[in-house]
Amino acid sequence: MSDVNETSRAPGGRGGGDGPLGPVVAGLNALGSVWIIAIMLLICADIAMRTLFNAPIAGVAEMVAFSIVGIVFLQLAHTLRSGALTRSDLLIMVVMKRSPRAAQILLAVFNIIGAVLLALTFWYFFPVLSKAWVQPERNFMGNPGFFVIPTWPLYGLMAIGMAATVLQYLASAWANLAGRQP
Repeated sequence: MSDVNETSRAPGGRGGGDGPLGPVVAGLNALGSVWIIAIMLLICADIAMRTLFNAPIAGVAEMVAFSIVGIVFLQLAHTLRSGALTRSDLLIMVVMKRSPRAAQILLAVFNIIGAVLLALTFWYFFPVLSKAWVQPERNFMGNPGFFVIPTWPLYGLMAIGMAATVLQYLASAWANLAGRQP
């Protein structure tokens, strides 16, 4: 009897081999998970404060919006590594039935294209991060006088998540080209 998760995944769609990238990706994913718990606690505290004392916590909406984007980017590399990144696997499955090696090459091409596209995104995003870092007083979320949060930490997390995902795409492509089950 096979594991339901193993049979539902596309062949060669997960991981990138064992190496130093694995713990980094797992750590970013864990950080995102802990952040989810913290945001849930913040929302519950805000609800309690609103209900019991008619005193909401300032900036909760901004912190939640900030957090959702940060969490997505922190967990993106793990999503790719675990084979949970959304894609259509019909072509890969058809090719896998006829030629497993051709399917591995097709997966490698998919991963290389993903790495290139995300690297280009990072390249064009980096000036935005730099501007937010140099001028935090001009780059913020929220309402001045009520609650503001600088955007550079969020942009930094996005950059870290993009870089980790590019590396994961490359590790997965390497595993595919080497003929290993990534």
